[in-house]
Parts: sequence; structure tokens; C-alpha cells
Amino acid sequence: MNNFKKHWQRKLNKFLSRGLAGSDTDLLSRYQAVSAREAVVMMTAALVIGLGCGVLAVGLNWSVHSLRLFISDLDLGWRAIFFPALGAGIAVFLVRSLMHDSAGHGVSDVIKAIAMGSEGLRRRMIFSRFFGSFLTVGSGGSTGLEGPIVSIGAALGSTLGRWLNMNERHKKLLVGYGAAGAVAGIFNAPLTGLIFSLEIIIGEWTYLTILPTIIAAVSATELSRWITGNKIAFFQEIAGFSLTSLLACFVLGALTGVISILFARSLLLWEKFFTKVSLHHWIRAAIGGLFVGTLGFFMPEVLSEGYSATQVFLTDSIRPELAFVLLFVLLKFLACGMTLGSGGIGGVFAPSLVIGSGVGLAFGMIMHSLPLDGVAEDAAFALAGMAGMVAGVMHGPLTGIFLVMEVTRGYSMILPLMLTASSAMVVSSFFEIGSVYTQDLIKQGSLIKRGTDRYLLHHLNIGDILDKDFITISEDLLLRNFIEEFKKARRNYFPVLNKENKCVGVVFLDDIRPHLFDRSLYDLVTMGSVMRNLPLISLNEPISAALDKFETSKAWSLPVVEGDQFLGMLSKSTLFDHYRRELQIQSI
Repeated sequence: MNNFKKHWQRKLNKFLSRGLAGSDTDLLSRYQAVSAREAVVMMTAALVIGLGCGVLAVGLNWSVHSLRLFISDLDLGWRAIFFPALGAGIAVFLVRSLMHDSAGHGVSDVIKAIAMGSEGLRRRMIFSRFFGSFLTVGSGGSTGLEGPIVSIGAALGSTLGRWLNMNERHKKLLVGYGAAGAVAGIFNAPLTGLIFSLEIIIGEWTYLTILPTIIAAVSATELSRWITGNKIAFFQEIAGFSLTSLLACFVLGALTGVISILFARSLLLWEKFFTKVSLHHWIRAAIGGLFVGTLGFFMPEVLSEGYSATQVFLTDSIRPELAFVLLFVLLKFLACGMTLGSGGIGGVFAPSLVIGSGVGLAFGMIMHSLPLDGVAEDAAFALAGMAGMVAGVMHGPLTGIFLVMEVTRGYSMILPLMLTASSAMVVSSFFEIGSVYTQDLIKQGSLIKRGTDRYLLHHLNIGDILDKDFITISEDLLLRNFIEEFKKARRNYFPVLNKENKCVGVVFLDDIRPHLFDRSLYDLVTMGSVMRNLPLISLNEPISAALDKFETSKAWSLPVVEGDQFLGMLSKSTLFDHYRRELQIQSI
């Protein structure tokens, strides 16, 4: 197996490196020549990832619904309240204690991997998130499968990238392809998979992101349809919207924006609450599951994903009362917060859709009770509420719009969906620094957006851009002896080292030039007396911190150390040259 792996790694590296030889002047043209071969490799990898995501999405969906059907057939009455506790407890014990993975919805881990590096997405995540979400959601945990399947798809992409020994940039792209394939496969919605990956996960729109992501999303969707059929989750035909209804969508968007803020903050509050409970992880999850099971005993619709309630909300013949809808939204709020806050494995995609449908339906009922003409049907507002809630929670208005259009085939809803999602996004982003996925990452400083200076600098390694073609001198070296060293130098600076090989300063030619023509100083001046004391750059220091030291010292070159040992010099010119190269590569 290892020989097979190494064989394909060599083949891939040889294929991608062909045409890289040449001078620095034609750097961009050489990378453009390589980009066609690079695209072939990435699109092939995207196809493999998409097919894998399709299989995993179908398998996870089928297994969860089979478990739900099995539990409902048991007809245990009040004793069924223990199933969510049992499922969540086993899931967290399996994931955290046996597989040594983290709990939660996992999309934050994927976004962090795109920003900081894909090493955190290990192969075991494919199995831990699959079985963890199967047990949590299948037993009645009030959360969704979409978050875990995104983690699974991303881990699949990262694993393939490591197996092929790809560079970090390519591995991150494969992570995005996996996220697209996962969402497309679980929702039977290729456009949503594409938009979700580009808008929320990758955050970059180039041909190396768009084309392979399309392939991953389409292949996952088609395989899912081939296995289960082309099923539409919530097919709904909506009549045209009047101006009154379109204006009402602005209000609904603002409302769902506020509710999305409350939803995101409630998740954090529940997480803090359960963190204070000094018990083992799996016991906390079981306690949360018991609360959820109790709520589900009184209102079974809040259990699991909750799509059955959404289907009811969209069906005119069995439309519930307003009080029931409002109570459902409140209990779903609580149940989802308890499930995820206590450590259950799941996502916020499904709860956002379900809560949004309830909020939209309630809004539509209230609109119909007012003396207004031309108000759209309640189901139309329910769909708009779904888009608004997704946009507000995830800060992804395009994802909310395309998701609702695809899962309902309600393409005539484009205008109200756009208005609702945009309004929700504006309100949510005004009060929140990031989405439910990115708030913690922003506070930790772990969210670096692609295409920014910080992103490009983050991917430069100080150890790779050190200057080492210089001459070091001792601090007690006389000026007379320095002149002999100067004749052999290729640089205009000379690091000064003491006997322990520690850098104690730097002599710059401009500083010593006035002494070179005064022979009376040749045996009097030592290098220690004319050197500059400059700040040291640590080898593991981020480039941004190094730039700050350049700014404060006004120096053009600074010494780099590892511990106390001198390694080399970092110059602004070398740094900016590599920055330019990275910028050219990222733009292809």
C-alpha cells in the first residue's frame, strides 16, 4: 500500500512541476502554464471527493432515519425520553474518549482549517462525526446532520490531499470541495453546495475554486439521486408576490435577523452553562439529552432535525394554530441549545431552517390578520423565513437563498428570498462580529480571510526566506581586520556574534563607512563599538510580528534566532519578493 501511495505521489509531483524551470522574470507565465495541469488534478480530485461525499451523505441520512423509525416503532411512551440521553451520552463518549475528537457542529473547525492549515482535519473525523451524529440525531437530539457531514466531507478532502502529498494550498482547496459535496449530497442541492463552500468555507472565487467545486457538488448530488431518487424535500408552488408582501419581507428579514442573533447567543449560553457542570463530557451530554427527551415527550416535533414540522407548516390542509407555532419555535430553540450546548454532535443548519419556517409562518398568520390586501400565502412567508434565518445565523445570504430555492423548487420566490435574506444579514451583522461559525475564531484571532495581506503573509514561513549569503563577524574584531572581510562580502550588513554564537548586533556598511578612510582608527575601533542593537526575530514568529519590528527599528534587515542561536537574516526585499510571488500564485 505504501509503495502504491508513493508511486502516485511521485507521478503527481512530476506532473505538476513540469514547466517550472526558468528565470524569475517569467514567473507568472510559468505558473499560468502549470495552472492547466493543476486544474486537471484538482478537478479529478474533486470528482473523487464528490462521489465519496455522496455515498457518506446518503449513508448518514438513511442510518439516522432508520434509527428514528426503529425507536418510534417501539412505542415506549414516556420511557422514550431516555433515548436522546442515551444516544448523546454514547456519542460523546465514543467521539471524545475513544476517537479523541472534539464535539460540536464542526463547521468552525473546517473554516479554521482553511484559514490556518488543514492538519486539524484528520481521517478519524470521518468516522467520529458519522457515528457521533448518527447516535445524537438518530436518538432524537434536536440538531441537524449538515454540520457533521460538512466536517466529514472536509476531512475526506484533507485526507486525500495528505495521501497525495499535496501542498497546503491544494489541501485547503480539497477541504472546500469536500464541504461542497457534503452539502450538495445531504440536501440534493448542487447549487447550494457550491455557494455554501465558496461563500462560507473557502471565501474565494477563482477558477481553481469554482470549477472543481462545481464538479464535487454535481457528482455528490447525482450519486445521491442515483441511490435514493431525485427527491424534493419541501416542494411548494407559490403564487406571485404583491408589493405589500415584498415590503413585508423586509420586516420578516429584520425579525429573523434578531432571532438568529438570539439563537446564536443562546447556543453560547447553553455551552457555558454545561461547561460549568463539573462532570464527565458524556454525562453532561446525557443530561442535556434527558432535557431534550422531556421536551420531546410534550412536543415530539422538536426532536431530531424537525423537518416534519416544516413540512406541516408548508401544507395548507393541516396548518396548525398560531399558538402552537410560537410554542414550537420556543421549544426548538431550547432543545437545540441543550443538545449542542451539552456537547451533542450535530449542526445548526437544520434547526435554522426549521425555526425560520416557524417564524415565517407565524409572521404570515399575523399579516393575514391585518386589514391588508394582496398578502401572500402563509407558506411563502415560511419559506422566506427559512432563508432569513440561515442568512442571519451563518452570515451567508446567498446560501440561504439558493438552499430554499433548491429544496422547494420555489424558483419564483427569488425576490422575496433575496429581500428577506439581505435584511436578516444586515441586522445580524450589525450586532454580531461574525456568524455562529466564526465568532470564536475571530476572538481567538484564528480567522484569516483569503486574499487579504494577512492571509498571504500567514503562508510565508520565516525559515524558508532567510538570507544566509553573508559574513558574520565577532564583536572584538578590529576595523583593520574588518576591511579584509569586507572585500569578500556580498551584502552591506554584517551580523555580529559573540563567543556563544549569539547575535549581539549588526554592523551596516553605511554606519562604518566614515571610519574606513581614517587609518588612525584601524587598530582602535572594534565592531562592537559601531554595531546597531536591533530587535531579534524568532524563527516561529508570525510574519506580521516581524513586520512590526521592521517598522519600529527602521532597519532593512533583522537577525533571526531560534532560542539563543543565530540562524540568518531576514530582509524586507526578500520578504516582499516572496510576498509578490505568493500573490501571483494565489491569483491564478
